[in-house]
Amino acid sequence: MKKEFCIMPKSIFWETQRFYGSHRHEVFGGANRQLSIEDGLVIFLIPEMHNMSNQGIHFNKEFMDYVHKIGQQTWQKYYNKTEEDFIKRYGKSYL
Repeated sequence: MKKEFCIMPKSIFWETQRFYGSHRHEVFGGANRQLSIEDGLVIFLIPEMHNMSNQGIHFNKEFMDYVHKIGQQTWQKYYNKTEEDFIKRYGKSYL
């Protein structure tokens, strides 16, 4: 399986490497989807935690908000950037 660039920390909620049957989720989607991929802000989820149940990240605001916050904190630390730098790249702060 192809290894994908991921800077997200390990979690009990997601994996940081693709595994059989997993769905890749870009932490910041929409217009920022490609930036997320380039910056390593991706996580790998079982289908039910992605978009195949009400608990999936696409339907669970609390989970999505949590992942956005961890993603921003991780990006700022990994790239040694400020909150203002993050806003310039992704359009808003999630902290």
